[in-house]
Amino acid sequence: MSETSARRGPHLRRVPLEVRWLIELLVALGVAWAAVEVGTRRLAIPWTVLGASMEPTLRPGDRVIVNLWTYRGRAPKPGEVALLVGPGDTPLIKRVARAPVPPPVLPAGTLDPEDRGSERIWVLGDNPEESADSRLFGAVPVGRFRGKVEFRYWPLSRLGRVR
Repeated sequence: MSETSARRGPHLRRVPLEVRWLIELLVALGVAWAAVEVGTRRLAIPWTVLGASMEPTLRPGDRVIVNLWTYRGRAPKPGEVALLVGPGDTPLIKRVARAPVPPPVLPAGTLDPEDRGSERIWVLGDNPEESADSRLFGAVPVGRFRGKVEFRYWPLSRLGRVR
């Protein structure tokens, strides 16, 4: 008995080579699919730009990749383009305008519990005439930033890093 067949066990020795190859291919594809699923839910996500607030950097219909790990270890930096949760739990893409500042001192009960004690960051759209941003709703708590917009993959004519 060869080392390979001993490793695979007697049940696989009886399976024709073509079928064994197909089984191994399906297992490899399953593992690859699972890795992509975990990666797209935990590491990065695709996102479609909806409004004109970030023109000319991002246009409506642009498709981008958002890195979900960037802000797990640090606060957003000025100049970065970020996906965040805005007022009314609306997802927004905005540019970070100012570094984090301490939260304002307000009477008890006036802040959302998830925002209490959080640093806040000022965000702006690149197109001020079309943007609802910190000029309208104020600074955003650091905890509401979901990820950094890293790369545009559609349209192909504008393929590349988002800066």
